[in-house]
Amino acid sequence: MRGDHQQFVKADTQVLAISVDHIWAHKAYAKSLGDLPFPLLADWDKAVSRRWGVLNEETGAARRSLFLVDYLGRLRWRNPRYDWRSEEQYSAMVEAMLGLPMIPKTAEQ
Repeated sequence: MRGDHQQFVKADTQVLAISVDHIWAHKAYAKSLGDLPFPLLADWDKAVSRRWGVLNEETGAARRSLFLVDYLGRLRWRNPRYDWRSEEQYSAMVEAMLGLPMIPKTAEQ
């Protein structure tokens, strides 16, 4: 997603990453990648991962997952077992993202 971030920007899509790791681990991870063009959020108490059904309670880790939420806060697409190496899964996500309803533009915009 980092390499294609401009595609998301052009589609008025905000990318957010979330992990159960501590914020300091996120900073080190982002730095090791040469920084990230999107925020990496900490789900330290695991409440978000648990609520979205992607937390492995035995290990305390969240499965790599993708969710698309529209501007009204509605869940529009999900892949709770996302494999970042799968071009097919990535293409399905991009197709779903491009089909999301856009924020209506006003005359002032």
